[in-house]
Amino acid sequence: MELESQFEPLRSRGLGIAAISYDSVEVLRAFAERRKISFPLLSDPDSSIIKRFGIQNEVDYPAGDRAHGVPYPGTFVTDASGIIRSKFFETKYTDRRTAGSFLALGGARAAGPAGVMRTDTFTLRTFSSNATAAPGQRLTLVLEFEMKPGMHAYAPGVSGYRPLRLELDPQPLVTAHDPVFPPSRPFVFAPLQETVPVFEGAFRVLQDVTLAGGRELAEVLKSAEPKLELTALLEYQVCSEDRCYPPGSLPLRFTIALAPLDRERAPEAIQRKPSR
Repeated sequence: MELESQFEPLRSRGLGIAAISYDSVEVLRAFAERRKISFPLLSDPDSSIIKRFGIQNEVDYPAGDRAHGVPYPGTFVTDASGIIRSKFFETKYTDRRTAGSFLALGGARAAGPAGVMRTDTFTLRTFSSNATAAPGQRLTLVLEFEMKPGMHAYAPGVSGYRPLRLELDPQPLVTAHDPVFPPSRPFVFAPLQETVPVFEGAFRVLQDVTLAGGRELAEVLKSAEPKLELTALLEYQVCSEDRCYPPGSLPLRFTIALAPLDRERAPEAIQRKPSR
């Protein structure tokens, strides 16, 4: 289970984990023992807590459905007082953000190797929040920039220059979400009496992607080394206070190894029965 694999990195950042589902205590115990889960699994068999938070999926799983009571998949992030500071939810039960993605959003680097590119004006490191992912998981691709002293890259919204832009190549087995850029700062260029938005120093651009479901990835998962290759093009323009470099572009590549979904069910005697 991906969340268990990230338990120690999360805990090292002062984060605790607890997961809640509508499964019975017996089902959760069997799952925890089989997968060696070390964080709390909370049972909400009548979905009362799920309903109180307003996250029950009654659209796809109405009354009478075997899975009636299931919540939308998501995560609440709370502070030490239990106040919700942020939340991340998906609409499809099969989709969920990885714990590795949460770590990347919080500034962590991936445990695996990173790609490194160097230009005359900046160094770029690229990595994925997860080296391995399963169908339906949402992970984060990270572009980590380190601008050379005195250099700035133009931010989205600039006029007259090429802004930083990341475009993933079409990949039918992946859904690309909108990239997230850091806050820019206004740069005043006195000779032209212009003020433009720029990025300086060290900063990150984050690109979330969601993998297709198990059926769509079935053929890929049958291969000896199942993986997805994601390619993209980074466009940019960099200037200093007295010189503008020509617009440039860099091809990027990310390789995501694929793992099958865990489809083993709890023993039949303790499986959830359809409501009547």
